[in-house]
Amino acid sequence: MLDRKVLLGNAAGVVCMLVWAANFPLAVSILKTWDAAALAPVRMLMAGFTVLAATLIMGQAKTFIRLIRRRDFIMPSAVFGLSALLFVVGQSRVDAVASAVIVCLMPLFSALIGWMEGVEKPGLKLAAAILLTVIGGFLTSLVSAQGSGSEGSLAGVMAMLAAVVTYVWFSRQLVNRFAEEPDLAKTSASMLLGGLVCLLISAAMAALAGALPRYDVSAMTMGKIVLLACVSLGLSSVLWLWTGRMVGVTVAAMHHNLVPFYVILFAVAGGAVISGQHIIGAILVIAGAIIAQLRPRKRKAGITQPVPAGRAPWSPARKRPPA
Repeated sequence: MLDRKVLLGNAAGVVCMLVWAANFPLAVSILKTWDAAALAPVRMLMAGFTVLAATLIMGQAKTFIRLIRRRDFIMPSAVFGLSALLFVVGQSRVDAVASAVIVCLMPLFSALIGWMEGVEKPGLKLAAAILLTVIGGFLTSLVSAQGSGSEGSLAGVMAMLAAVVTYVWFSRQLVNRFAEEPDLAKTSASMLLGGLVCLLISAAMAALAGALPRYDVSAMTMGKIVLLACVSLGLSSVLWLWTGRMVGVTVAAMHHNLVPFYVILFAVAGGAVISGQHIIGAILVIAGAIIAQLRPRKRKAGITQPVPAGRAPWSPARKRPPA
């Protein structure tokens, strides 16, 4: 059975991915007038300042200041910023099918990192759960990915792989090494530090290219960016760390494989159709997440060995039969 903490963690995971799924239609619209390398640091920093405001309101200013001064916190936050840029570069240089496959492997990468760190034990149950969620996520995302995207390249595949692995590593660092720190403070500090690294790398890329990235500051576009950063990215990042803390990053990553299903649910309002493949994929992901969290039944206290029929179990209160 799943206890209350696990149920709350899974509920947070569902809300997290629903909020994150709203990012995709907004991003598609914004990227028509923005370069992806320019949008990445802007949305990260804007989301970071939004979560920082909530951090200050909740009285976590001292925690925030302490975190941004810790070297062991700065490192994973910098990796977070690097991951955001690698993801943008990878998506622009790999076809949509390959991108979907790599992202769906997130639970596997999390389990492997946990195993190498010695904090996650491999087993048949976990392997079966990961297999179900990976297949389910791939089936769900493949419907939308077919026939779209750019021509794939080895550089794009490597960038996507690096982006997903580094993001999983960053998440595990914040969830496991900083488990006692408030989620709001952790999120705001990591997003602002990561956004700064992302901005510096983007600026260096623009300088090397010798041209400013394309951007649009019209009221309509900026409104979409505010919604994208402050609601979709900011809120989902807080819920992501909360989910990871409650049920573990590997299970949280399983929830991530439901994002393509949520995206198609949003698209239904625009005339899209949910196919049987979408439903089957979602069912497989949900089944895998449930299997991964099932606990073995505890043995009942008392009798540990079966008692032959017609004989009562011996107890210290009973006298032993004569020899």
